[in-house]
Amino acid sequence: MAGEAVEVGQFVALARSALVNEPYLSNAAIIGELTKFTLARSGHTYFTLTDNQGSIDCVLFGGNSSFISQGIKEGSKLIAIGGIDVYVKTGRMQFKASRVQPVKSIGELEKARQELIQRWREDGTMDRPRNQPPLIPKRLHIITGAESAALADMERLIADRWPNFSYTVVPVLVQGSEAPGQIVRAIKYAQKYADLIIVGRGGGSPEDLWAFNLEVVCQAIIDSPIPVVSAVGHESDYMVSDMIADVRASTPSNAIERVIPIKDELLAIIAQAQDRLDFAIDKLFTRKNEILANLTLRLSAAPMRGISRANLQQSKLGERMNSAVERFFLIQKNRLTGMESTLKSTNPTRVLERGYSMAVDERGVPVTSIVGLKQGDPLTVVLKDGQVETEVR
Repeated sequence: MAGEAVEVGQFVALARSALVNEPYLSNAAIIGELTKFTLARSGHTYFTLTDNQGSIDCVLFGGNSSFISQGIKEGSKLIAIGGIDVYVKTGRMQFKASRVQPVKSIGELEKARQELIQRWREDGTMDRPRNQPPLIPKRLHIITGAESAALADMERLIADRWPNFSYTVVPVLVQGSEAPGQIVRAIKYAQKYADLIIVGRGGGSPEDLWAFNLEVVCQAIIDSPIPVVSAVGHESDYMVSDMIADVRASTPSNAIERVIPIKDELLAIIAQAQDRLDFAIDKLFTRKNEILANLTLRLSAAPMRGISRANLQQSKLGERMNSAVERFFLIQKNRLTGMESTLKSTNPTRVLERGYSMAVDERGVPVTSIVGLKQGDPLTVVLKDGQVETEVR
C-alpha cells in the first residue's frame, strides 16, 4: 500500500514483475556499440551495449558460439533482440537477449540477405503454401509508420474505394534500430484480432527499408496464421518480406487496391449477378412449366389412346368372330347341302321318277313282300304322276 515501507527484495521483485510484463520491454530490439563482452565458461556471453545516450548490461545465455561464429568483436555495432530483466538479489537490471547480430554495411547486409533467401529457398520456405486473403476484409489491420505519407495515401484510397470502411492502424517505427522489434510485436498483436494484415511503408534509402529484409521480421510474417500483405517502398524495391508474404503489393497504395474492392463496382457486380440469377430462375421455371404441361397433356391423352387401342382390338376381334361364324355357317350349309342331296337320293318319289312304282296297303304302308297279303286285299299302286286302286288276286 502507498506510504507503507516494503522490504528491498519485495520492492525489487515488484519492479521486476512490472518491467518483464510490459510488452514493449519484454520483446524489444536494441542497437548499440559493443564496448565489452565476456565469454564465460558456462557458455553464456555477458556484454554491454552503449550509445551516446546511455548503456545497458546484457546477457545471451549459451551465446558464446553465436559471438564466435559471427566474428563479433569489441567496437562492433550490434542489434540485440530480447527483453528487460532484473536480478532481484542485486537489483541489477540487464537486457536478456535471445539473439544478437552485428549491424553491417550495405554490402555485408546484402550478402546476408542473399544468404537468407538462399537458405529459405533450399528448405522450402519460399515455396510454402500461402494464406488466401478474404474477399472483403472485415478486420483489416495496417502496420506502418504513424502519420506517415504512406498511411495518408492508404487512408485516402480506402475512403475513395469504400466510404466508412472499418480498419485498425497499428503505428510502428519502420526504420532504425527499434523498428524490427516494433514490427514483430505489431504483427503478433494484430494476429489476435485481424483477418488481414498489411505491413509496409513508403519509399526510402536501402538502409531505411532494411528492416523488411531482416530474418526476425520476415519470420514473424511467415509464422502468422493470418494472411499478411507486404507493401514496402516503390515498385522497384523488392524486400525479403515481399518474397515470403502471402501477398506482395508494389506500394502501400497498391496494397489497398488489391485487398479492398470499390464498393459501387462490387454492388453493381452483385446487382448484375442477381439479375442473371433471376433470369436463370425464370427460364428454369418456364422450362419446368413447359415440361409439366407436356406431361399433363400426355397423361390426359393416355386414356384416349388406351380406348382407341381397345376399340381397335375389339374391332379386330369382332372381325375374327364374324369370319369364324361365317366359316361355321358355311361349313354347316355345306353339310346340310350334302345331307339334302343324300335325302333326295333316297326319297321314294325320286325312285318313281325313274320309272318305278310302289304299292301301299289300305293303311298307306308300302308293301315290300307278298307275305301277309290275302286275295282280295285292296292295294294302291303309286306312280310318278298318280295312283291306281287294285286288289290282290
